[in-house]
Amino acid sequence: MINPDRRRAALALTAIGLGAALLLAGVDRLTRDRIEAAEQRRALATLSALLPAGTFDNELLDDAIVLALPGLEQPARVYRARRNGQPVASLVDLVTSRGYSGDIRLLVAVDPEGTVLGVRVLAHRETPGLGDKIERQRSDWITQFRGRSLGQPPAEAWAPDQRGGDFDTLTSATITTDAVIHAVRSALSALEQTDPERLWARSTANREAH
Repeated sequence: MINPDRRRAALALTAIGLGAALLLAGVDRLTRDRIEAAEQRRALATLSALLPAGTFDNELLDDAIVLALPGLEQPARVYRARRNGQPVASLVDLVTSRGYSGDIRLLVAVDPEGTVLGVRVLAHRETPGLGDKIERQRSDWITQFRGRSLGQPPAEAWAPDQRGGDFDTLTSATITTDAVIHAVRSALSALEQTDPERLWARSTANREAH
């Protein structure tokens, strides 16, 4: 027969263990929520470099959908900028794992006609002095996407110029160059393949479009 004192001690330890597990789960969830919120704020802060002040009048955090992007592992969150209820731009917050040192997170702004308004890097771990030149503050390389679309240049020219493409290659950073080019084109393809009514449908909750 189990000693009553031992049983009480075992129950107490079990309760403490469960309490600690629940506490850790709660802290982990809170931490992840805070990180996600911080990432969203950082993405939205980048908008000032892509969309002029006064371009849109809606709350972007409350106006977004999730899209699967061709050729990329992770779906992207797409913020919809509107003014007076009319579409102004889609801002695709995406991650490509094709970088030389891992994930590269980008924000791609596209107008309703499918033309790139601008691209900015939100996060990366590319090589300092080489691949990190995808950052706007380090070079103007990222600005070459402005004005591009799926047909401009043609599909075969969406590649680094070292392979006959239409985009400048960062010196000693071909993999990084290729990753960003591929990601931007994937964003354009996803937007083109999404029915406009679904892309711009108003919703109080995020929706997943295919």
